Amino acid sequence: MKVSPLVIFVCTVFVVLSLVGCQNAKATPDVSATVNAAVDATSAAQANLQATVDAAVKATAAAQPTATVVIQPTATVAAQKTAAPTAKPSGAAPTTAPTVNSVTLTEEQLAALIDQSVQEAVAATTAATTSTITSTADSTLTTQEVQAMQTSAAASQAEIDQALALAQAYYDLYADVSSETLVTLQAIEQDLNSMAQSMAQITQILVQGQATAQSAIAQLQAAAAKASSTAQSIQGKAKTWDSAVKTEIDKRATTALNVKPTSIPTDLRGTAQSVTNYIDTVRSALGDSKVSKGELNAISLAGANAVAGLSANGGTQFQGLSSSINGVTKQVARGETQNAKASLGNLEQASKSLTAGPGAGPRRP
Repeated sequence: MKVSPLVIFVCTVFVVLSLVGCQNAKATPDVSATVNAAVDATSAAQANLQATVDAAVKATAAAQPTATVVIQPTATVAAQKTAAPTAKPSGAAPTTAPTVNSVTLTEEQLAALIDQSVQEAVAATTAATTSTITSTADSTLTTQEVQAMQTSAAASQAEIDQALALAQAYYDLYADVSSETLVTLQAIEQDLNSMAQSMAQITQILVQGQATAQSAIAQLQAAAAKASSTAQSIQGKAKTWDSAVKTEIDKRATTALNVKPTSIPTDLRGTAQSVTNYIDTVRSALGDSKVSKGELNAISLAGANAVAGLSANGGTQFQGLSSSINGVTKQVARGETQNAKASLGNLEQASKSLTAGPGAGPRRP
């Protein structure tokens, strides 16, 4: 702030003239000196006043608070936004299911494995639906929640795929001879496919990112609810699966052993040929490691004819062959393919004494 020099000059002249007026009237004023003094006083006053103003400005500036600006590196800001404890996925990370050679299993073993696999698929699906329902309950999804839901859905899908693959293996091997158990298995398979569709729907939403998942919470919840309901349904059906298979296997074996002979050999030679025919029939049926209904019927009939011939013509010497033939038939009927192959080899060795006996005809190589 600055004061006008003219104002200072006028004020100073006025003061000087007033003082002069108060002097003795006899004194003659020195106008020149007076003016010079006024000018000097004005200059001095102006300098002093400016100094005062400058000092006041400095004091005011010093009294103002100083603002501190902290510049935070961009990396630090980003880290603060994203840094958070990593949530452990609610479902275990899917792993490649071990390859199962269903041909080496008995039908009962494969059925038990299907039951176990279905239970694991139900457990994994339940975990996935729980993760989805819990994560979406507050209508907000974090990155960690989206990742956890993806992991659990993938684990569920892997278990479902394994159960479906085993069910398909059962179809391939036993569909032609296990019509009664197929009804239950088909119902289970439908539920597995339904759960798979729900998991695929959830995954399809989640892979598009957090923003898409956030806007599709209703769809996620609907898919999870459907999968959860299906998982409960499949558990009831799976409970009857294992017992149904065992009942079917026992019934099939009993039926195969109770087939009546249609062509009973009249002598030892005919009996030997009948046994040879049985062995050839079984070997042919087991060539592809599965038995059709027609092949099982043929084996049962060939076995019944051979056993009847041994009973009529074999005497006590070859009665052991009858037990071996019935054993092989039973194993084939029960879906014990690998055991039947081993037993057939033993039967063939044991039957050489019959085919080489008097009147038995040519010996098998």
